Amino acid sequence: MKSYRHVQIQLSFNKNEPIYQQIKAYIINEIVRGRLLPGALLPGSRVLAQQLRVNRNTVMLVYDQLIASGWLTSHYKSGTRVSDSMPSGHTGPPGQDNPPKQPLQIPFRHVNISLPPSNPSGNYDIIFDDGLPDLKLIPVAEITRECRRLVQQDDQRTIYNNNSERGNEYLLQEINAMLNNDRGLAVTTENICITQGGQMALYLTAQTLLSPGDHVAVEQPGYQPAWQAFAMAGAQLHYIHSDEQGINLDELESLCQQTPLKALYITPHHQYPTTSTLSVEKRQQLLALSEQYNFMIIEDDYDHEYHFHTHHIPLAGMPHADNVIYIGSVMHTLPISFVCGPADFIKSLAAYRSIVNREGDPVLQQAVANLMIAGDIRKHIHNTRYVYMKRLDLAHNIIHSVFAGQAHYTRPQGGLAIWLQLYKQVESEHLLQKMQSAGVNVVNPLSYYNPKYSHAPGLRLGYASMDETGIIKGLGKLAKVIQQL
Repeated sequence: MKSYRHVQIQLSFNKNEPIYQQIKAYIINEIVRGRLLPGALLPGSRVLAQQLRVNRNTVMLVYDQLIASGWLTSHYKSGTRVSDSMPSGHTGPPGQDNPPKQPLQIPFRHVNISLPPSNPSGNYDIIFDDGLPDLKLIPVAEITRECRRLVQQDDQRTIYNNNSERGNEYLLQEINAMLNNDRGLAVTTENICITQGGQMALYLTAQTLLSPGDHVAVEQPGYQPAWQAFAMAGAQLHYIHSDEQGINLDELESLCQQTPLKALYITPHHQYPTTSTLSVEKRQQLLALSEQYNFMIIEDDYDHEYHFHTHHIPLAGMPHADNVIYIGSVMHTLPISFVCGPADFIKSLAAYRSIVNREGDPVLQQAVANLMIAGDIRKHIHNTRYVYMKRLDLAHNIIHSVFAGQAHYTRPQGGLAIWLQLYKQVESEHLLQKMQSAGVNVVNPLSYYNPKYSHAPGLRLGYASMDETGIIKGLGKLAKVIQQL
């Protein structure tokens, strides 16, 4: 889509060349260096003449010559624009040499992080995401209506006056009530800091807790964006095996006996990506290890609200959980998460937050607080939990009938994805190529493992965002691809 905003043209004239030649060279140079992009709208001749304080005929002469040479185009009621491509044979302004730009010599921190694309490219008939909710079920109307009401009220200062360095005070109170009443924690608002999404919560936690050289244990397979946040803080990562029973505590204790562990990152409610739920007994053992070896537990409870059967209290809500930093979300589809921990730790984390995101999103936070007070968020979670449970029932029945002998599968107790552990040893690239040929997209299995992993991969299949027809069709096509490997 072409813009209808004029580009800015500013130049100072010298006395050695004709003015029209200087304007012409300036426009060509700006096109070549990439500031004036194809389709960019130039000011009208009268406007530009007034801006540059030159005769309008001078500007018209420049435009005519640039149009004739192919640099610009002009159409009735469309104005004068930069051509879609530079004239043939031109790589720079006439009469000027264009040596290649020298690379930046000032040192800086090189960051190279590979993440799977959020929107897969290619022609896919079926897309299995990473465990996203159904976007059609998001209460967009209620959230939009409340945000609109807030921005249209007479005194908007109250929205900003309710903000502290840890977030909106009303939302902090609602999160506090949710944690204490629903999840078993015993905290106050001083223990909570609101963030814009779970990744910000992980990054701020890493920056606050870790120093270069600290040792951090993570689950494998696991959540690579968290690993990257810890690595950016200078941590050395240790990968602890996790399966359908959860994290291997014997392996973790062996590491603690050899290494001064600073922290463990864990997803005990619905382990990412295997979906397993850590038993109460293993949770108690883990808390005991944390006390014995003096390391912090970073508990990522990314979709606590979608547990379908037995209710599990988070690690942070159990006795002897003083060493737990708890990360969660208000609602899985909203960019509002929080970090809960010791008050002094949260105070420092909030200081980091004020550096990278001082303004926050006060309108959305106040709107969500109001919806929580009114009970709308709880109602939405209750209704969608029922929908997702039915979709999981359907996926569970299909997997048992079409994947027999092809993959190991255990029905998850909750979450928005299922985990298939393939029996066959297959290269991930080969698997993805076969999937693409069949019109099926899955998340690259390598995104869950460290680079040295060499065993049969697992597949994380988000089912919640698909309707019944998509689940039936998608799992059927996936089974055929796996059978042909």
